[in-house]
Amino acid sequence: MIDFAAIAAASAVCAAGVMSPGPNFIAVTHRAVTAHRAEAFALVLGVVCVSALWASAAVFGLGLLFTLFPWLFWSAKLVGAAYLVWFGIQLIRRSTLPLPEKSDLLTPLTFLGAFRDGLVTNLSNPKAMVFYASVFSAAVPAGASSATLAVMVLMVAIIAAVWYGGVALVLSSERAARAFRQKKVLVERGCGAFLILFGLRQALSR
Repeated sequence: MIDFAAIAAASAVCAAGVMSPGPNFIAVTHRAVTAHRAEAFALVLGVVCVSALWASAAVFGLGLLFTLFPWLFWSAKLVGAAYLVWFGIQLIRRSTLPLPEKSDLLTPLTFLGAFRDGLVTNLSNPKAMVFYASVFSAAVPAGASSATLAVMVLMVAIIAAVWYGGVALVLSSERAARAFRQKKVLVERGCGAFLILFGLRQALSR
């Protein structure tokens, strides 16, 4: 039997977590304004797949696993934080480089590259890991049926796809791209600084 009330509650919690600013949002935004729209959607697909993976792990005992093996939690968190700091430094370093013109075609290579970047960004996102292991898993009622858990995971994927897909759709317009090019140095340095501070905060937080 499917518990629709529990699914609605978990979906509301998920939406709040997904829509809060973080590394995933920055990655999608940056790809949308610097690359072909389809490439941004490929990155979104990678983010969505990992969101569903985190949700699946949460409903099937991710929080319990991290409780039993705290070193595993801290190891994953520190590795993810280190990646975000590295990503932020790269953004700042490349902020003065000119952007290439957007390509009209998405090749299989660029699709796979963007998809991989979406996977890596979300896998290394301590915010997502902590959110699904604690806040989201707490919204899952004890004894929920397998069907209820499956629908919860599906809703996570849908919410992430709609939100990040919408962001990619809006910001991949020519108007948004022109605005970004005018403020590229400022925006990329700001995003880079945010990722560095975010990564350090996640690494040092308890």
